[in-house]
Amino acid sequence: MASTLFNQSGIVMANPVSIILGQSLAIFLLVGALSGIAASLLLIFKPHLMTRVNRAANRWISTRHLNQWLDRSVSIEQWIYRRHRSLGMLVVFGACYILVYFGLLFDKAVALQRLSGHMSAWLLDMLLDTLALASLTGAAAALFVGLFLWLRPSLLRGIEESANQWVSSRRAVRLLDIPHDQVERFVAGHAQRVGWLLLLGSIYLFVAVLRVWM
Repeated sequence: MASTLFNQSGIVMANPVSIILGQSLAIFLLVGALSGIAASLLLIFKPHLMTRVNRAANRWISTRHLNQWLDRSVSIEQWIYRRHRSLGMLVVFGACYILVYFGLLFDKAVALQRLSGHMSAWLLDMLLDTLALASLTGAAAALFVGLFLWLRPSLLRGIEESANQWVSSRRAVRLLDIPHDQVERFVAGHAQRVGWLLLLGSIYLFVAVLRVWM
């Protein structure tokens, strides 16, 4: 399962990261297969015990109280407008730095050379172009916003009022905050059949992982 690479002498060496990830995945699948075998045996021979375990583990936790704390509007506009000059200057200087760096100082060839060993060249080239374009676009927009915030903050109030519209998430959370126990009822009604299917699938997974790992 481990991938290989060549050193400068041409000797094949194992990639330690791939070995660790492969072993972790194999252990995870083996534990899952053994857990599936245990659960399937309970469903086949002792379905009432599986029902008790499901009742103890399947506790409904409502998110309404958490949503009440999250579904609150936090206004920082007054704090920003009181310090609009200093904040505007920081935004302008930050935007100018990004424009100068990605417009003049950024060396794409050096970045490709340093990061070439982590991913393919064409993908890295596309990601660097996207990063530079997104940074320049965002910096240009931030430059105008910083200038308005620094010199004429009143010009931003109209844009702020149209963009700063509160959208409550209570309706969406209300639809999600409903228990769905269709799967549990189906398994409880067909415990032995589901147990046999789960047993076959778990044994197949266990044998397949052992064959690949060994």
